[in-house]
Amino acid sequence: MNRDRLLLLTPLREALERIDRKAKPLLADPSLLDQEEGQDRLDVICMQFLAAGEALKRLEKLEPGLLASRFPNIDWKGAMGFRDVIAHQYFDLDAEQVLLICQDALPGVLSAISSLEHQAQEAP
Repeated sequence: MNRDRLLLLTPLREALERIDRKAKPLLADPSLLDQEEGQDRLDVICMQFLAAGEALKRLEKLEPGLLASRFPNIDWKGAMGFRDVIAHQYFDLDAEQVLLICQDALPGVLSAISSLEHQAQEAP
């Protein structure tokens, strides 16, 4: 089970870290969104959120309730649902809302996933 968990957690953590890296300049200077480079960063962020949402859904299917029981303060349903919003309403996304998610929700999700990954690596 730990091997299966790691196969999901490692790329998930990497995607979340990439979101964090790409979001930092936009959070520091939201006017970058008015430039093509800023829009490209936003596209990468959204694609990585899409991938992360898929991985979270797979993890939930592999181990139902794991996330909510271990980290009840995180809105896992919202994190998984954000994938659907990106996939089905991409052209209606509000860039400021995406950045707020990066600022407010991403650190906790990344910390939780990193913790689960570390535990899975250490388990026999």
